Amino acid sequence: MKINKLITVIMIGLVSFTSCETMELELVDNPNALSPTQADATFFLNSIQVEFAGWVNSVGSRSAALTRINQMSGRSYPQVYAPTTFNGTWSSAYRGMMEDIRLMNNLAEESGLRYHIGMGEVMKAYILITLVDQFGDIPFSEALLGSENLAPKADSGESIYAAALDLLDSAVTNFNAGGPKPALDMYYGGNTARWIKAANSIKKKIYYTTGNTAGFNGITDYIKTEAEDFQFKWGTNEVQPDTRHPSYRSSYTATGGNSYMSNWLMATMSEGHGGTKDPRMVYYFYRQVSATPGFGADPNEETLECSLQTAPSHYLASNQTFCGLNDGYWGRDHGNNNGIPPDGFLRTLHGVYPAGGKFDDRSFKGQVNGAGEGGRGITPIMLSSWMDFMHAFMNPSDMKASTLAGVKKSIEKADSLGGPSIESADITSYVSLFEADYDSASASEKAELWATQYWISMWGNGIDAYNTYRKTGLPNNVQINIEPNPGAFPLIMYYPDNYAATNSNVTQRTDLTERVFWNASGPSNLK
Repeated sequence: MKINKLITVIMIGLVSFTSCETMELELVDNPNALSPTQADATFFLNSIQVEFAGWVNSVGSRSAALTRINQMSGRSYPQVYAPTTFNGTWSSAYRGMMEDIRLMNNLAEESGLRYHIGMGEVMKAYILITLVDQFGDIPFSEALLGSENLAPKADSGESIYAAALDLLDSAVTNFNAGGPKPALDMYYGGNTARWIKAANSIKKKIYYTTGNTAGFNGITDYIKTEAEDFQFKWGTNEVQPDTRHPSYRSSYTATGGNSYMSNWLMATMSEGHGGTKDPRMVYYFYRQVSATPGFGADPNEETLECSLQTAPSHYLASNQTFCGLNDGYWGRDHGNNNGIPPDGFLRTLHGVYPAGGKFDDRSFKGQVNGAGEGGRGITPIMLSSWMDFMHAFMNPSDMKASTLAGVKKSIEKADSLGGPSIESADITSYVSLFEADYDSASASEKAELWATQYWISMWGNGIDAYNTYRKTGLPNNVQINIEPNPGAFPLIMYYPDNYAATNSNVTQRTDLTERVFWNASGPSNLK
């Protein structure tokens, strides 16, 4: 309760920090932020922690929509991922968090608060590599200089990845130095060993992304158990400010759900293994109805227009899931941006994991704010299951064992926020069914199974799904866009408009086919 109240106070402060948007470069001093003479290092750290969680959730949701973990609304990739789409991402990273980290460090160094500095370094490293993953070359060495440089040049993505590794090494050193811990550590509660594991896990993520097997395997102290997971816990306060999980806010409203679940993800999990549905489904999704129009219920043009339609020819040709699913799983296809029918209390909602919604107890009732866990969910940043999936890819000889371990941990994670616990016997049974499918699969099918399970485990943050898809082209069974010609799959994003339009050293991209430095040899036939 005390932590929730503190989060509320901090988020009120963040509203005042970010209420004024400009079209400037966003690398100058923020006039709404506190200056070093007005605040202390701890207050800066508290605001950084909350803003970091929201930022990861935002970038992770956008990446998840692109990779079918979430539903993408918009038929053309260049329109969905337009330059203005990323203004908030850019502003929050540079003008928000990284500027606050700079100011915090000035105060923390004077007071010997090395733990504060270490936490900031971990978050900054994650921010930097994610910006590179999204945008390629970005400002770093000339950034955050204020009026000294209003048009910073971009550094290479490769050099920024190297700088991130240095930051993470420095963070470990600072954690080991001892000294005062912050009064409010919203991630690990002052547990030094777990912060070090988080820093090392992000290093392993870097080596996974760049394909550095020796670097990846050289790190042995990393996140291995659920207790060590790097995640942010949201609250239940609705107003002044809203501390609930962002996905909860979009699902549990006075008018019902305001977002659609991905038909591809629900269909994949419903198919499951050995004729058994994925046990995570009742934690990931909450069904408001027991049957969907055209799929167990009579077609209804008013609530589900496509229930009276034939699938597009390119869907029929590839045997795609179209429109809906059986058993009340009511979502939308990839790229469907049709109007919003009166289905707010009919469509499937975000469940108890990770949004803090309602466990699917088959009550099949419309839900509003306060249902389930009231939004007390998490934003996952680095999970132990993800580390197993990465290990499986980097070490082919261990692929089966590590994939099975990742599946098991992901299923165990699903009931961590509410709902009845999954019986250990049921977990063992489902993992065994998956293992049987894995053992009977060809080499290419094994890789497909690995990637699909990795993506399912990333429900709540699809950043690494986007990276993995560009690296491997897996999974290959993703639902194609409902638009026959949606444009080339984005291998990179446009530079944000509030950066490219105001910096004379920036040339905006004309398309999204440029490659991030670590993806020079990735597949080109992405959907």
